[in-house]
Amino acid sequence: MSEDYADRMVRRRVGLDALRRLRRLVDAERAKEAGNAHLALHLTLLLAVLAGLTFVFLF
Repeated sequence: MSEDYADRMVRRRVGLDALRRLRRLVDAERAKEAGNAHLALHLTLLLAVLAGLTFVFLF
């Protein structure tokens, strides 16, 4: 096995590990954004229900 081949394989392995690490970060960020969107939906629905109840109560 030549030194060039070993260097290429090391660089390939390091590059793949970096891409996997980056992918985990992206997946975590997407999961966080999905959770935030879910929370925003619940808050919007709650606000709509409260506004409707307030409207009914006042009239």
